Amino acid sequence: MQNIIKSIFEELDAMLSGHFIPYYKVSIGLATIIALIFSLVLSHGAVFEGKIAVIDLDGSKYSTELISKINTSPYIEVSEVLRAPVNPIPLVSHDRNLGVLYIPKGLEKSLKKGDQTVRLGYFADDTNDAQNAKVLQSLNEYIPELGVEISINQVAALGLGKDSTEAVLSPMQLKTRYMFNPASASTISTIIYFVYFFSSLTYGLTSLMIIGRLKVTGMWNIALERGPLALLARTIPYALFYTTALTLITAVLVIFGQLRFDGNYFAYLPSVFMTGLAFGWLGLLLSWNTNNPGEGASRMIFLVPPGFIMGGSTMAVGIMPIWTYYVSHAFPLVWLFRFFRDFAMRGRSLIDMLATYGAFIIYLTIIAFVVMMFVNKMKKSANL
Repeated sequence: MQNIIKSIFEELDAMLSGHFIPYYKVSIGLATIIALIFSLVLSHGAVFEGKIAVIDLDGSKYSTELISKINTSPYIEVSEVLRAPVNPIPLVSHDRNLGVLYIPKGLEKSLKKGDQTVRLGYFADDTNDAQNAKVLQSLNEYIPELGVEISINQVAALGLGKDSTEAVLSPMQLKTRYMFNPASASTISTIIYFVYFFSSLTYGLTSLMIIGRLKVTGMWNIALERGPLALLARTIPYALFYTTALTLITAVLVIFGQLRFDGNYFAYLPSVFMTGLAFGWLGLLLSWNTNNPGEGASRMIFLVPPGFIMGGSTMAVGIMPIWTYYVSHAFPLVWLFRFFRDFAMRGRSLIDMLATYGAFIIYLTIIAFVVMMFVNKMKKSANL
């Protein structure tokens, strides 16, 4: 126990010495700056007033009314209307528009006659799937509804009431209710993920430099003599500051109404500290054979970014093959994102999350066991 306490205080001294990364400042400062910057840059998590161009070959009164109605959608802004056939590619180039809506010639005539279905076209700029999500959803809901309005009036003239006519034409409808982020607030998704990501980057760099720092300062043999538990304990101060920084920023965002946290934060809190330990212990393993802090920092690519990519912040988890989903849990940030979604967004209780906590403890135990094997092997080879 004495060796563990000595190791913890040595890391605090290194942190405060001014010769190495002052993590106690960086952890809180960076999290605050990232939250502030992205809160200003990203006001919501969906494209509002997404610009689309319209190629209107019909040029009728109804097509003009249709364009006006589409333009009233909060997710769509009709930026330009063209009355002649053109190549849609120039219309979306340079991010000029998200897509191009095509209205064929004879729209109004066909609708009045009711002799055939009129199919509108939409050329979606799918260079980024996410940016067209709300536009496509709005068009897929709005266009059929406008079509049913016309059909109801035509069929109702045959003698059926309006409600009965609607039931005949549209016997079933799907209405969507968003459970966790109905306002598409980016703080609940993008911003908090960026805060966690950049905070993890700085902590990852710090943990990757511990082994190299011990070697260049002549403390490596002493650290080995104290045993594996003392070496693992060196990450505790950093994990505490990591937890403090994320908790502070989360509290500020919640208090000012920028972040929705439905679950019990105190039930969620251990997962943040455990993630801090995981980053620190994995950092020790990844930098085990390094000889200086810079060499350890160069291995950051293997510690934090994979978890950010595969943790559900940049892409849907469901698109990954099942084996990739399980392998992704080798990275600490995947665990933290999973806990955040369940506690903060879905409002799960501690009882609901006990199985996940148990799996996380097993994960940490395996990492700690591997570190202990490395330390014991190194001690034997060095005859310590």
